[in-house]
Amino acid sequence: MPTGRKAMLEVCKMKMTPALSAEHQRKWDESRWECKMDDPERNYDKSRMHLNFEIRNGSVIAPVDQSVCIKDKVDERIAQWKAEQLAQTGVEPTVRSTQHKSVCIIMGGNRERMNELAFGNQVLQERGNNSHIKRMKEIEQFALDNYNALAKRVGEKNIVSFIVHCDEKNCHIHATIVPILEDGRLCAKDMFGGSSRDAARDKMREWHDWYAAINEKWGLERGDDIHETGARHKSLEEHNRELHRENKSLEEELETKRRAVKGLSTMIENLTIQRKEIETEIENLEAQLQKSDSDKKQITKDIVALHMKLATVKDRLEEKHDKLNKVYQELEDLKESYDSRMEKVNDAIESDKLITNYLNHHASIIVKASILEQVLYDAARICRELPRAEELAEDTFIDDRNFLRWNDVLKTGMQVFLAGINGATNVAQTSSGGGTSNDMPWRDKDEDFLDWARRAMRYAHAKHYPGNRYRRMQNR
Repeated sequence: MPTGRKAMLEVCKMKMTPALSAEHQRKWDESRWECKMDDPERNYDKSRMHLNFEIRNGSVIAPVDQSVCIKDKVDERIAQWKAEQLAQTGVEPTVRSTQHKSVCIIMGGNRERMNELAFGNQVLQERGNNSHIKRMKEIEQFALDNYNALAKRVGEKNIVSFIVHCDEKNCHIHATIVPILEDGRLCAKDMFGGSSRDAARDKMREWHDWYAAINEKWGLERGDDIHETGARHKSLEEHNRELHRENKSLEEELETKRRAVKGLSTMIENLTIQRKEIETEIENLEAQLQKSDSDKKQITKDIVALHMKLATVKDRLEEKHDKLNKVYQELEDLKESYDSRMEKVNDAIESDKLITNYLNHHASIIVKASILEQVLYDAARICRELPRAEELAEDTFIDDRNFLRWNDVLKTGMQVFLAGINGATNVAQTSSGGGTSNDMPWRDKDEDFLDWARRAMRYAHAKHYPGNRYRRMQNR
């Protein structure tokens, strides 16, 4: 199996909105595409949009259907589920406002492999026209394998959308599911998590193991466990940039919806005035019809024509009201998404401030720490050349460095420091340390980190000193 080709699975518990549905289905107008194409990151390529496809129930490969919003599909599946539960139990289940009615699962692998499956040996023009590119059968079969495996795991009728994007830098799948369990409950938490952080972590590990097994045949291996490697998918700076880009995109959509509301409101106002004018004209003609000297035949004909015109105006009014209500709902959904994103941006800003303040406040300590190893090395080297230096260095960190205890001291010091931060009362003993774990120093919850770090290192030095000086001190 080629190394470095990793399977990728991301689970996003988010509210499906018309805006997010439009993103998945590429239901964008020209102005929206222009915004996407002008993005410096240039993740999207409109000339490849025709390569996108979806898989429908029954494992049918088809072009992406833009006629039905994914949010409506989610609502339809929820309604079906309620009817099913009512028929089985006699009680219709309620859905709390805090429940996740849908979950988006992003599936794929690293860019090189996914683009190889989608385009074969065809060369893509980074900022050119790629309308001539053909979609390979391999990406279709890859998507089918993923769809069938997911359908077996969560139930095919709970997959409301399964769209493959071939118009981005990295081809991938967006699967939207309704998290209905085998026991009939709607519960995203139990499907992807659990009652505790450890349970959630184990569940997600199991999902990643499952996904890697599915795609082993496609040359994709399981990614490294971030809980073991400590790796981050994105740097803080990249994450913040992405949040700001998403917010800018949402702001543009909000402005588009506000303009739509203004335009529809103006149309409704004009149609309402027109309706009133027609109704007034009909009333006047009906009054004339009562007069004996009037041309009743012509007036009756005019009244019939006005009623037909009035019916048309009323139909248009009703249509505009429906559109306005729909835009209002989309606007509310966008506002909700925008507010949620703004909270994340504000949190990121506060986090950046904390990090910046910490760096500014402790810059000298960080710089000193960066040369500590070199200073200890130089001091140990000098000690070996000076008379009485070894005697003077006795019972110091330089002595630890001279006699190769430094790594053990540093390891124990770090364990004690982290244990004190996390509230633990003991640490695992290193092979060269003596004593028991109950002699570990305590940290007051208000003690400064740096003061605690110094105490932890002094403890570690004493712990590893020949004959365990720390224990001798306690016994005095």
